[in-house]
Amino acid sequence: MDDKYIGIVRGEATFVSYEFSVNPEEDISFGEFVVTKNRNGETVLGIVRSVKNINWLLSSAKSNFNSLKLDVYEYGDSIVENEEIVATVKILGKVDDGELVPNRVPVKNGEFVYRAPDEMLEEIYKPDRAGIEIGTLLLRPNVKIHLDVEELVSRHFAVLAVTGAGKSNAVAVMVSEIVEKIGGTVLVLDPHGDYVNLSLPKTGEDLVNIIEGKIKVDDLEPEELADLLEVSKNAPIQRDYLAKAWETVKHENKEHGGRKLLEDVEALLREWMSKRIIRYWNPKKESYLTEEIKSERIESIRGLIYRISRFLRNYGEFVTGEDLVAAIRPGMVNVIDLGPLDEEQMRLIVGKLLEKIFTTRVEFEKARKSIRWASGRKVKEYESVMKEVKDKYPALAYPILIIVEEAHIFAPKGEESEASKIMSRIAREGRKFGVGLGIVSQRPSRLNEDVLSQMNTKIILRIVNPRDQDHVLNSSEQLSRDLMEDIAGLGKGEAVIVGQAIKVPALVKIYNFKELGGRYGGEDIGIVDRWREMNSEISGIEDIDF
Repeated sequence: MDDKYIGIVRGEATFVSYEFSVNPEEDISFGEFVVTKNRNGETVLGIVRSVKNINWLLSSAKSNFNSLKLDVYEYGDSIVENEEIVATVKILGKVDDGELVPNRVPVKNGEFVYRAPDEMLEEIYKPDRAGIEIGTLLLRPNVKIHLDVEELVSRHFAVLAVTGAGKSNAVAVMVSEIVEKIGGTVLVLDPHGDYVNLSLPKTGEDLVNIIEGKIKVDDLEPEELADLLEVSKNAPIQRDYLAKAWETVKHENKEHGGRKLLEDVEALLREWMSKRIIRYWNPKKESYLTEEIKSERIESIRGLIYRISRFLRNYGEFVTGEDLVAAIRPGMVNVIDLGPLDEEQMRLIVGKLLEKIFTTRVEFEKARKSIRWASGRKVKEYESVMKEVKDKYPALAYPILIIVEEAHIFAPKGEESEASKIMSRIAREGRKFGVGLGIVSQRPSRLNEDVLSQMNTKIILRIVNPRDQDHVLNSSEQLSRDLMEDIAGLGKGEAVIVGQAIKVPALVKIYNFKELGGRYGGEDIGIVDRWREMNSEISGIEDIDF
């Protein structure tokens, strides 16, 4: 430890906090790590939570401006000599063989206070298992910060910040470490195309798999299809005809999928409208039924045809019969580009996608665990389940981390969409089946509380909205009010990290992904540069002599 002490403990000192008078020859900063001794002579690590300058000559409670002015003239330079800098420290724990354990003994008055050595902090923050390197301590650039991957993925995490604070950069750093260093499988749901140009620092685009976000209509229930086509819930007649046409087409045209399936529905509705009679398949009775169309209902069918036609015209290229889950590749960053779709379509796709991933992982893990104790025919059944998953969805034969950007779209507060329900279930049960969840949001107060509260590691960059701050604080057992106060003052790329993936809460400077050699989108448009470019082009056009 450095022999140069930075202060002496004074005043009230407990086992959770103390204050010290700062050595005037030393500079001390908010957030600095310091060590001293408790009454048993044991080393105690703490973090400076406040620094204040006190002048005892000018500290009288009865002083007013005029009396202070007279004091300044009277005492002159001696005022400076009566200044004292006092720092308040929150105790993080007792250092025991490189580990931080609870401190139960008060700090001793009169003890010297020192800066904590970098080596001590490195040892304390080093994970016991495989870790990913995300950045450095904000005030100690030599101390690298690692996150425990097991805890990060299996217990889930959240990345929260205002726009422009560095959320996408933090995600890119974590994803590259998980894939390039650990060899994990990651799926990123990307509503704004922030990662469609992703390139990793070491492997470039070799381990990046971009998947075009499309709607697999084949798997939709009639009510979901009606929502997709924006058929009002207050239009039961249209919804009824759509359901009957949908079930009929799926029964008769099993080889069709995607856009062709919707075109078949449109054609069948036109046929019904022209004949004024519908013949439809009833899956419950497993037979065809016939009914006459009343004249006042013709317009309902006509409106339904219009909605299908409009949807195919506007979104037909994003309709598919292919299975998006089958496109996910193991050991890669898989990015599903949802950018061209509207929010309702995104929610529908994400709900179905996450449901398929989770149920497939559940089936595989149950079979994998059960086969150890099975015998006879059961062994073959479990082997068949596992083989089918490996053949059809090779990435899902292993754990997967799902990162949901703009998570407040898919799991909004006070709403129960299918996407929200399955995200809640993954948050509760995912660790048992190897499905990790990471949520990213700029408006945490709009997030489903159940989902946010189960993100057991939180990487919180700058948040200034008091409502967002309170929401995050209420959902985080390990986030204290004093740490929350730090968050509003953070700079770009700076974060408070708390939770199970890190041993001690920390203020961290997250690595710059591009400086590491990576690339991603998500940057702001250079407004001034674009305007200059515009005016240059306009000027060039005006200069042309016609």
